[in-house]
Amino acid sequence: MKYNKGLYVSLVLMLFVILVNTTIFDNEYSGIAMFVCLGIFIMGTAFFINTKQLKN
Repeated sequence: MKYNKGLYVSLVLMLFVILVNTTIFDNEYSGIAMFVCLGIFIMGTAFFINTKQLKN
């Protein structure tokens, strides 16, 4: 159940970055926002893989 919470938190962070970029910055920093979302996705995936391996 821990890794589900970690994946959910990373999803919420990615959506928050996109929301802030769209509403506050008016899509001026879309490339940077996409790069940040990619980093969050990679960290969430690494967290998921490490937790899955620890359970086995």
